[in-house]
Amino acid sequence: MVKEKNSLMKLSLLGVSLLVVSGGAIAGNIPAIKSAYPEIPLLFIELLTTIPSLFILATVLVSPKIAEKIGYKWTVSLGLGTVFLSGVAPLLVDSFWLIFISRICFGIGIGLFNPLLFSFTAALYQGSDLSTMIGLQSAFEGIGGMLITFSVGRLLLIDWKLSFLVYSIALPILFLFQRFVPDIGTTGQVGSSVTAMELAEQSAVKKKVPILLYVFLLIILVTIYMSITVKITGFIQEGGYGDATAGSNLLALVGLGAMLAGFLFGKIQRLVKEFILPLSFFGFACSLFLVSFSSTLLVTSVAVTMSGFSFRLFVPYLFNEVNQDRTGKSGRNTSLLLAGFNLGAAFAPLGVSMIEKISPLSGTAGIFFSEATVLIILASISLLILWRSRNREHSKRT
Repeated sequence: MVKEKNSLMKLSLLGVSLLVVSGGAIAGNIPAIKSAYPEIPLLFIELLTTIPSLFILATVLVSPKIAEKIGYKWTVSLGLGTVFLSGVAPLLVDSFWLIFISRICFGIGIGLFNPLLFSFTAALYQGSDLSTMIGLQSAFEGIGGMLITFSVGRLLLIDWKLSFLVYSIALPILFLFQRFVPDIGTTGQVGSSVTAMELAEQSAVKKKVPILLYVFLLIILVTIYMSITVKITGFIQEGGYGDATAGSNLLALVGLGAMLAGFLFGKIQRLVKEFILPLSFFGFACSLFLVSFSSTLLVTSVAVTMSGFSFRLFVPYLFNEVNQDRTGKSGRNTSLLLAGFNLGAAFAPLGVSMIEKISPLSGTAGIFFSEATVLIILASISLLILWRSRNREHSKRT
């Protein structure tokens, strides 16, 4: 009975992650919405897919403060309820501007619960179990994004308004979360047995990397990752070995690689420990080198799968690092990481454009090659830092 209850708690908590990256799932609706509202400028119609990200960015920074006032469980439930109501609202209203406002509210809803998912995970799991859960959350984000996008595409064949029905999945997720996930109060912890002495020892054992450095790295990696999404279809068309359908399939393979990394993260983290950082940089660099020199769909398919895998090793590593911290800063640091993630995603086109201008090689292949070079540099720096750290620890022992 206890094991079954724990499984339901885990499934209910992971279920919330299905909604995290669902904001852009309605991108396929843009042509149909444009036809329905010919008087509305295209810019505002396209903003329906991106405006949630901007409000996620704003809300994740204040979500922990709201949770401290009204409780963590109530804040997540409020976010899920907001996602449900604002998600299905376009199905029920005719005014474009009401639809636009509903998309703003959708972003606020995601921003309310997104950082708190890590607070719940850190309160309910410790050590290797926490690493595994953070990896699974990453995997479920990818699964949710793909399933919801696929469902939108199927419903779009019937009617564009009907496609917003996919967000009704937030209602059963809200029910499961309320029913099976325990409240962690207003401190972000649930019956922790870790003493102040143990907290001090944990902090002394491992010197934490400054959070702003993690945020900076995340913005760089997200920008590079998004360049694949933005450029890969045009790249294979330029090379004459793929079309738009092939490009869509390649993006699905990026998602597949990301999901595999999420499921395997816990095991890989236990195996290679802190070396997961240079490993992810090096794997990501190799994938981009492969893409830049590729002239076949098979090689490009392998490369983009590797890129998704490598990127999604890096992301849960950062969130795992900040949530292993038991000194009370994990909530704030998680919010900063999520803000960095959304900042990188929102301004990725600008970042990619800057890389293209400074790249010594021309074309999309030059962008990928330059990005791979940056990642090799990051891998080398992180390896050097780890090597020096290991040598210092060895010297202290001897």
